[in-house]
Amino acid sequence: MFQIEFYNDAQGNSPIEDFLDKLDKKAATSKANRVRLKKIYEYLDILEKLGPIGEPYTKHLDGKIWELRPYSDRILFAGLIDGKFILLHHFVKKTNKTPRREIEKALTNLEDYIQRAKE
Repeated sequence: MFQIEFYNDAQGNSPIEDFLDKLDKKAATSKANRVRLKKIYEYLDILEKLGPIGEPYTKHLDGKIWELRPYSDRILFAGLIDGKFILLHHFVKKTNKTPRREIEKALTNLEDYIQRAKE
């Protein structure tokens, strides 16, 4: 079993939790969003139980950055940091190649997480 932690910025906001909360509210009235939310939680459960087991569930992108791949949603996370996976950033993938700016956003969040963990 692995631990999963949601990244929180300096103000205490978690982009992933905010996204999941919004999707949960939409799921109350939309079957497509219920299915999407269920799939995301299934993938998070797999990550927690088995770690990054490879495609179709996870894929290594760059350095410590991996992606969780439910449907077209992408949740970028850092490999094991202090025994935990850190969920850093979410976006909806619309092209074959993961946009570099999305990876950069995850790397920025990871640097912030590591810096604040040292304090």
